[in-house]
Amino acid sequence: MAPATPSRTLPKSNFQHSLASASAHGPVAAPAAADINESTPRWDQDAVDKARDSPSFSHPDHVIPPPSYDGVENLVVVCCHAIFHPDVLDPSFPLNSPHNESNWYLAPFQESNAETGKPGEHETFLAHMSAGVETLTIGPWADSSVLVFSGGVTKAALTPLSEARSYYHAALAEAMVNGYRDGGPVKTLFDQGRILLEEQATDSFQNLLFSILLFRQTTGFYPKQIRIITHAFKSKRFLDLHAQAIRWPVDRVRVEGIDPIMSSAEYGDTLGGEQRFGYALWLGDPLGTGEILSMKRKQRGWVDEASQQLATGLEESVQELINGRITESLPWIEAE
Repeated sequence: MAPATPSRTLPKSNFQHSLASASAHGPVAAPAAADINESTPRWDQDAVDKARDSPSFSHPDHVIPPPSYDGVENLVVVCCHAIFHPDVLDPSFPLNSPHNESNWYLAPFQESNAETGKPGEHETFLAHMSAGVETLTIGPWADSSVLVFSGGVTKAALTPLSEARSYYHAALAEAMVNGYRDGGPVKTLFDQGRILLEEQATDSFQNLLFSILLFRQTTGFYPKQIRIITHAFKSKRFLDLHAQAIRWPVDRVRVEGIDPIMSSAEYGDTLGGEQRFGYALWLGDPLGTGEILSMKRKQRGWVDEASQQLATGLEESVQELINGRITESLPWIEAE
């Protein structure tokens, strides 16, 4: 017996059989137009336009729920120091690696030096950024924290982009380069309101204070604990000067310090520079309202009018602090 030959045609459906049967008795009539019209719903465009243009017309509530801060009590601050600005005309955009130094606006002292072997400090900034994001994804603070990237428009002559927003872009770029084409956890956390952008600060004092205020304006309350992610050599500046200047409780603020990669000579120069041009200046001018520190702020883009925006809806004592005047009572002291 010969083996069966595979069929090269699919069996006909019942619908095809019906057509074949009908065609044997004559042509198949198309459904009447009236039948189609009767069974097909149609929009009354005139009625839609009339309703839309009516003074009483209102859009329904937005379907995206507002962020929830139930269980959130801690603030993580990443102090920004430069601006990530990938070339949008580059064929690889938006997959521009934030590890490429040419994608950053760096100060001369932050740039790499081929002669000495010094790497670009953008790698340190990425370490700060990653440490902040990881705080929200792993560890004991993951479900109880809000992350703030803090840094204003400090290079307005080059770009209107703030340091804070550029760090968020760098975090997205890092996620996309690693295979998360939708932005991954970084985009999700941002959409959930767990990553915030503080875009006014022009120095370390403002990084701390303005991040606290943004946390308060966003959640409705002040943080219980604060973790500041910045250079390790700035730890004393934050803990001994900035936190005490705003009378923040000393047992409720900590620094996670990550320094640039430095040689012995570079480390010595860095510590000396911090002592002379950082710590010493803030020691003599705790709120940064004196001539030297005020001038630095203005050179980095600070405008006094920003104080009004920052103070919106806050306590009178906090408004005084924003304007450079300390009062006896502050809400985070009273909450102890």
